[in-house]
Amino acid sequence: MAATKRGSSSVSVAVRGRPSTHPVQRRKNPMETVRDNATRVKRFRALKATLRTDRSRLLVGLDIAQAEHVVHLRHAHTRVVTPALTIPNTTRGFTQLWARIQQAQRATGCREVVCGLEPTGTYHQAVATFLETQGADVVLLSSSVAYWNRRTQDGTWDKHDRKDAANCADLLEQGKVLFYSQPTGPLAELRHLVKCLRRARTDLAAGKARWRTTLRPALAPMGEPLPQRLWAELPPGLQAWERAAPGRPARPKGRLPLGLATACADLGAQVTAVQARIAALEQALTPLAERLPAYELLRTIPGVGSTVAAVLLAEIGDIAWFTKFSQLRKLAGLDIVRVQSGQFAGQARISKCGRGLLRWALYHAAMGMARTTGGRARLAALKAKRHGDRYAGFKAIVELAAKQLRVVWGVWRSGVPYDP
Repeated sequence: MAATKRGSSSVSVAVRGRPSTHPVQRRKNPMETVRDNATRVKRFRALKATLRTDRSRLLVGLDIAQAEHVVHLRHAHTRVVTPALTIPNTTRGFTQLWARIQQAQRATGCREVVCGLEPTGTYHQAVATFLETQGADVVLLSSSVAYWNRRTQDGTWDKHDRKDAANCADLLEQGKVLFYSQPTGPLAELRHLVKCLRRARTDLAAGKARWRTTLRPALAPMGEPLPQRLWAELPPGLQAWERAAPGRPARPKGRLPLGLATACADLGAQVTAVQARIAALEQALTPLAERLPAYELLRTIPGVGSTVAAVLLAEIGDIAWFTKFSQLRKLAGLDIVRVQSGQFAGQARISKCGRGLLRWALYHAAMGMARTTGGRARLAALKAKRHGDRYAGFKAIVELAAKQLRVVWGVWRSGVPYDP
């Protein structure tokens, strides 16, 4: 049989001994889509590799704010064209900015325009979208890198908008830039829902912290379970967080002081409302996530449920943005770091510098994986490797979460469902 291109075939199907004239419709190779989506990433990498040496570009540093932006124009590695230009955060202001950029292009002879900005809330999205539609390259600048680089500017410790804009242009010349992409369609909607879910879970964690640190110690010693009579007085939302002392269930008799009872009732109502919000958001995530082709692939991985798969899609975005697994592991904050200087060597640990919600999803995926037969055996082996460590169980779960991330990487990149 002659070899054909993967993703299409002219093989016919024989039905009751008669050859069919219709070719078999096979699934398109998902790697082709990945390569198509990676075109923008390849352009960014080529841009980043030449920013430190190329003198033919016009660099635009923008200090983003809510009402107005400050712009610094610089001919790369040559001279400053415009030290500071203030524009309003409006469409008219963006038009004025582009007119000034075109004027600077004619004066310097630069054809390419590279704009660098710090991601400030969502205020940068409008001007970034406008500049991209005009044909400029837009890149992001790390806020932490900008903080330390600013201290090397003009020999002063002060901070103001003009200096911030010049600092952005200086980072562009150094090539210290990050990839920028603003998703659209279902992925953008999914990210908005995941942001709401993150806020709701933050509110739930704040309520739990208030209960543990303020109200619970006022009821009984923390090392003892609550007496049945006190546990029965609590709202249902707080009862789930506590265990009652063994014995016959008691009936509530209103024995809590009025102030403490009111505080518990108020916190219980807040917790119930937040839990309802979380349930509604998780239910709304699934229809949006199902519109993305990678959702069904992720669902084939043991331990990855509907909510976890939706969070993975929203937090990772497009797998074509990553060329190595180490980049994805760094985004999740599961990369191993160690402080070493001279004869001192610190203890190895995970960085926790990535996206917290992505780590949360991977942790729950690892917990789900641990409930399966194969996952249970793997978790036991990881614990045995750390025999004698008091944190062996938690470290084993973290290592299993990193393994789950590698499985996500392999399944998503290959487009092939999980096969143990």
